[in-house]
Amino acid sequence: MRLTRKGTAITVGALVGASMLLAPIAFASNTATPSSAPAGYYDSAEGKTGAALKTALHDIIDGHDMLSYAEVWDGVAAADADPDKPGNVRLLYAGRSEPVGGNYNREHVWAKSHGDFGTRVGPGTDLHHLRPEDPTVNSTRSNLDFDNGGKEVSGAPGNYYDSDSFEPRDAIKGDVARMILYMAVRYEGDDGFPNLEPNDNVSNGSAPLHGRLSVLIDWSAQDPPDAFEMNRNDVIFEQFQHNRNPFIDRPEFVNAIWGDPTNPPTDPTDPPTDPTDPPTDPTDPPANCDATNAAGTSIVDHTIVTSDISVTDCAGNAATASTVTVNITHPDRGELSIYLYAPDGSYYVLKRTGDTGANLAKTYTVDLDAEVANGTWTLSVKDYETGNVGTIDNWSVSLG
Repeated sequence: MRLTRKGTAITVGALVGASMLLAPIAFASNTATPSSAPAGYYDSAEGKTGAALKTALHDIIDGHDMLSYAEVWDGVAAADADPDKPGNVRLLYAGRSEPVGGNYNREHVWAKSHGDFGTRVGPGTDLHHLRPEDPTVNSTRSNLDFDNGGKEVSGAPGNYYDSDSFEPRDAIKGDVARMILYMAVRYEGDDGFPNLEPNDNVSNGSAPLHGRLSVLIDWSAQDPPDAFEMNRNDVIFEQFQHNRNPFIDRPEFVNAIWGDPTNPPTDPTDPPTDPTDPPTDPTDPPANCDATNAAGTSIVDHTIVTSDISVTDCAGNAATASTVTVNITHPDRGELSIYLYAPDGSYYVLKRTGDTGANLAKTYTVDLDAEVANGTWTLSVKDYETGNVGTIDNWSVSLG
């Protein structure tokens, strides 16, 4: 199974005995937010999907007033102004407030090297993806693609990175996604600019590509636009570039263009349910909510691998105190990060990198009461270092 979507905000709980208790996760829907776009701004895009919608939005936001790289300083000071501390700006990843002109520089969320546009007027000076950031944190992010996992960034709690990707803190995950997707719509290869596109890879190098698309789609759903992000969109539109980020005004455009891989359309040829089917016998024995995968999945060096368990006979939702037992043979378990993916694509962090010792045999307690039990549950294991391989010997779920 190739994971095409990852889910929801993560809250890691405290150790309970020999198990890790993970707090419940809220899953936000990707619905429209109140927009202050002028009436009729998106009229030419209405009713369109896919490539036709992408083209219509490009035509709407194309031709904006372009700033010089020096003018970006004033734009950032206005667009990222801290509403709680006049005279300050709010840093993107670090999250702290800094005086205007203080210890921050200009972070290109769509990394400059992904298309080699540098600080060129246009993509290199577009306020919709230029944000103030602590120089050290900005250097750590560098030109990494976006994905889940890694070790925590020093000076920016809640952000994580590894050799090929960067995970922003939960409160700005959607902001980052919508900035990347804006750039992909605004810069389509015309006017001498590169054709910027999202893809589902990391390590994109200097190609005009940025990933990971499936994760960005999920982040946009997980973290809908808030007041700060919507105000920023208004300031850029009204005072500087006179164009808007359509994914802030209309978050539903994300799935309308790139699709929601976790919700495929219903096959219209599926036969309707037979209304004469007898009801379930209330005396039926309890459903089986325990399942195991003992296939022995190889952990490939510095790669993400997955292992699936199909649950078919567990009625209703999983239990609040569900358990996941994992047995892994590996020379250094500290290199491994482990996630559990529910059938709807939402995820739970079982383990991040950082501990020591060989092999892993552990039971994690997870609050899954919001999850439908039946479906495919996936264990995702990523090896963050090079030089070691191992095996997922077996893993099991107990959902009842």
